[in-house]
Parts: sequence; C-alpha cells; structure tokens
Amino acid sequence: MKVPEISLKSFYKAEADSNLEDRLPVRVTSLLCRLQIQIVGHLVLACSELRNACEEVGFFVLTDHGICDALMESLRKECTAFFKRPPQSNVLGMVSSTDSRFLWLDHVPCDDGPAWSLGPVHGRGSMPWQLDQEEFATVWTAYYAEVEKLVARLMSLFAVAMHLPATTFDSALKNHRSSMRAILYPELAEADFEQTSEVIRSPEHTDWGCVTVLLADPEVSGLEICDKDGGWTSIQPQRHALVVNLGELLQWWTGGKWLATPHRVLARPDSAGERLSCPYFGLVNRETLLQPLLAESGNHEGITAGEFLQNHERYSDPPKTRGQDTSLKR
Repeated sequence: MKVPEISLKSFYKAEADSNLEDRLPVRVTSLLCRLQIQIVGHLVLACSELRNACEEVGFFVLTDHGICDALMESLRKECTAFFKRPPQSNVLGMVSSTDSRFLWLDHVPCDDGPAWSLGPVHGRGSMPWQLDQEEFATVWTAYYAEVEKLVARLMSLFAVAMHLPATTFDSALKNHRSSMRAILYPELAEADFEQTSEVIRSPEHTDWGCVTVLLADPEVSGLEICDKDGGWTSIQPQRHALVVNLGELLQWWTGGKWLATPHRVLARPDSAGERLSCPYFGLVNRETLLQPLLAESGNHEGITAGEFLQNHERYSDPPKTRGQDTSLKR
C-alpha cells in the first residue's frame, strides 16, 4: 500500500488569490473571473487528493503545510532536552523494564489552565507536573497554536472534499480539547533482539479523535500502518513533512467512508535508537452532535462527541451504509 503525499501549496495559493481578489478594484472584472477560476481549480485539486487519501488509506504525508521548519526543529530540540532533565530522566530509567517501552508528556489546554501529565501509565493524569523551563513552554505553546490552525484548515478542506460548506466544522472546533503529546521511545539494547527480530514499541491501535497530526522522528523509523489485507507499510517522512491520519470519531461521523487505520510502532536492529514522536490529537468539542456527514453514511444514531469518546469501544465499528457493509477488514 502506498501512503499518498499531499501538498497544501495549492490551498495556500487559493487563499492568497482570494486575499488579492478582496484588494482589487471592482472594475477589474476579467482578472477577477480568472482568479475565481484559479481558486476553484486549486481547491478542487487539493480536496480531491484529500478525499482519495481519506477513503482509501486513512493516512497521508503532508508537505507545504505552512508550519516553519525552525519551529519544528525547536520543538524537537526542547522535547529532547526535557526528557534528559531530572526528574524525568529518573522516570525514564523505570520505563525500560515495562511493556510499554515509552514515556510521554501530555498537554491539554483548558479554561482552568494547562493540564500536564507525565508517565508510562496508560491514561492521562498518571503523574501531574508543572513546566520546569520557560523556553520549553514557549516553544510548545507556539507549535500547538500552529497545528491548531493547520487542523482547522484541514477540517475545512475535508468539508469541501465531502461536498459540504467549508464552514461545516467551524462551530465543532470552538472550545475543542485537542491534546498534544511528546513520546520518547528509549534506545533498545542488543539483548532485546536476541530472540526476536523486532520489538513492539507501541502496539496496534487506532486514534480516537478526528485527525492526528504527527511530527515524526526524521532519523529513526518505526511507524507502520495496516492495509485492508492485514499487511504493514512503513512510513518515514522527510524532516520537514508531517504525517496525518484520521481517528475513529471521524470514521464514525462519515459512516465508515473515511478510514481510521490501525497503526503501530516497531523497532528492529537498524531502528533501535532513541525515537522522539510528537502527535497532536485534533478533537471537536464534546457537545458536537455527530449526525451523518455524507448522504451515503446511513441513519446512525445521533450521539455527541463526548458520548462517543466516553464509550468509544462501543462505536469502534462504524455504522453501515445503506445496504452495504463498510466494516474494515484488517
């Protein structure tokens, strides 16, 4: 299975053309017509590629996304430094003897202030903590804000790809509780591979939300996605690219038309080094009513995003479309 690479250059070109159109004198009608044709063409191209990727793969590598290289590198640098400072480094020593084999720090902005947690324990809030470096907080907040804007743009393009108004998800994204996580997979020793050729760093799973934007480690591979026949494909994006995948909530919302694809992180002797991964889990607000987005989605029960996330195991299989079984065969 080939993971598509999608550039947002055409989207930003359309956005720039639209801004230019707003500044032009009304009398320049012929130029306006040409600009409108170009804008429509750019959006149709971008949305067609996105729709195919979301329906066929559920993953894509995103280029020309608008987040500057310097900010991405700063986040990598600050997260790496964070994991090497005590007391976090002391916790890391404990992680190597657990099955999870990774350590995370998690951040969810909320009205009462940022909620941070740290640890290998499944679930949020395993080890609450406060930031110890102002520079780290500044870089993290800046990167979070940029990905927040990127997700809003992607959701707008998703709407157009579904032949819906570009503003379809605007109200759902207000007061969202999207979280961002930095995950450090510790370096593995030769002894870890004495009886196996591969070590599972993060087992097969799907994400729960709408869309995940991942800043992957450009040096150490490991991310793999599962195709419809049960085979696995490795993804190793270029340093300046991002990996995007859909979550179960959007799969449910589209009646299974768009895919939340299972994925995992694996280590082999040639990819056993320390690996840093920074995913942003894009969510809509919990009050959002998940009514069918597509005509072919079928009449599934109307639930809120909060109810979905609270009982996501119940909704892990998307509703069937009219007369057609859309359950994933993985």
